[in-house]
Amino acid sequence: MKRGVEARVVSATLLERIIDEGAYSNVLIRTGTRDLEQRDTVFVQRLVYTAIRYLLRIDRTIDRYAQRTIDGDVRNVLRIGVGEILFTDGDDYAAVDSAVEAVRALGFPRAAGFVNGVLRNVARNGEPELPQGGEGEALRLGVPAWLFERLVDAYGAEEAATFLKESNQPAKVGVRDRSGIQPGSAVDGIHGAFVLDDVARYRTEIADGALTVSDPSSIAVGLALDPQPGDRVVDLAAAPGGKTLHLWDLMGGRGVLVAMDRHQRRAATAARRLRRTGADVSWVIGDAADPPLRPGTFDRVLLDAPCTGLGTLRRRPEIRHRIEPDSSEEAGRLQRRMLDAAVALLRPGGRLVYSVCTITREETTAVVDGTGSRAPTGVQGLDLGGGILLAPHLTGSDGMFIAVIDR
Repeated sequence: MKRGVEARVVSATLLERIIDEGAYSNVLIRTGTRDLEQRDTVFVQRLVYTAIRYLLRIDRTIDRYAQRTIDGDVRNVLRIGVGEILFTDGDDYAAVDSAVEAVRALGFPRAAGFVNGVLRNVARNGEPELPQGGEGEALRLGVPAWLFERLVDAYGAEEAATFLKESNQPAKVGVRDRSGIQPGSAVDGIHGAFVLDDVARYRTEIADGALTVSDPSSIAVGLALDPQPGDRVVDLAAAPGGKTLHLWDLMGGRGVLVAMDRHQRRAATAARRLRRTGADVSWVIGDAADPPLRPGTFDRVLLDAPCTGLGTLRRRPEIRHRIEPDSSEEAGRLQRRMLDAAVALLRPGGRLVYSVCTITREETTAVVDGTGSRAPTGVQGLDLGGGILLAPHLTGSDGMFIAVIDR
């Protein structure tokens, strides 16, 4: 199989698993390209992420030119090809030719002429004109119209559009420095956070734990909690354990750190990972909405709650296709139950941090309303009253809402 054809076969296969089977793109692309050369891995990543980000426009274009029912495997080859033609600076002829060979390699030789015709029409005539108004703007940004309208209502048209535009850009690798290396570019206002321009240069340090891969927004969460040596601390939704390890480091390895998660398998994996770092963490299986812990006994409580994840669109662009109009309201109701339970764990004089990697009002300010929460000090971002929002267009990080409750 030709090199370019193999890359497009892999891309179409990965896209099917992400869109049709619900796989996580950030995990699947990493594992699904291990047998490819580095430059092919980068190419496949670009093709797949492009197809996911602009799937609504790509499918609209395919349906306009195809005007017939299309088998799922053939459609995914077309999606990769149309995305490459419309949204990358690649060679159109190579995209068409490789897609035709890819659909043959996938076992659909009779569809080769059809794929050739559709892609040549796209290359020749381009994308159909987008509608006017909010629907067209939502399509341009690659999100459902209801989601764009929700963000416009919360933040205004300009803020919403800028957030989504930046969320369609690739994210750089963020790391937390645990040993004084100070690699890459330091992130203003977030101690120990760096962004790497050359990941390969620091592979050894990442492998041996001197650097931990972590977005600056996640590091800001631990800093906001500010646990001290000797404190009793609990992380209520701890897996996969990155924030837990940060809390341990901030405590200087002294005190009691409890990590809880409701998923036993994820907790076990996280516990093994943290043991390799030397962190002494006690793991508990439990639901953050009803934690099996004694009330009023912790100096610091972290609730990094499960959410819709819209702040991570740079890394998991498929989220836009999976959430429903009522997803944020449902998440917000659960998050408030978790928050009420978390506050009960605090001793007098203690501190709680509530964080979510999303930006909807229903999961951020609405959840902490009436709790007396505040934005953490020294962190840049958009002060929403009761908390602060970090986001790609504001801080160059993932989207993260952070609120501090001092008891």
